[in-house]
Amino acid sequence: MKISNYSITFHTDKIKECIDFYQKYFQAKVTFDAGWYVSIRLEGNENAPLFLSFQGSYNEEEKASFTGGVTLNLMVEDVDACYNQIKPSGVQFIEEIADHEWGDRAFRLYDPIGNVLYVYSERELDEKYKSAVKE
Repeated sequence: MKISNYSITFHTDKIKECIDFYQKYFQAKVTFDAGWYVSIRLEGNENAPLFLSFQGSYNEEEKASFTGGVTLNLMVEDVDACYNQIKPSGVQFIEEIADHEWGDRAFRLYDPIGNVLYVYSERELDEKYKSAVKE
């Protein structure tokens, strides 16, 4: 499996405070803002910006189980091939592979120490999320 990009998502109920902090002290640029999920870009150099995301709960079911934490997002060339490689191993998936209207096809699972891995390939963005793209 070839990983073509990565980012980190922090689960928090303080999205606005986090965005304000990174904009004020690190000149972060908002690249996507759906309200419950916001991505920013921190400039390193021309070849290696760092993308961070902040996610709150977006439905009542999530709010009931929300505890915060971190997700490592791994963009791969072929998410179906990656899923098919891992699935027979018996690893517990948080979310089976599915297409998402926010523009990807993905699955979620835990690593051995409890971090969430969100493995995805990009897909067409649904019309309702096009206004969330800022750059």
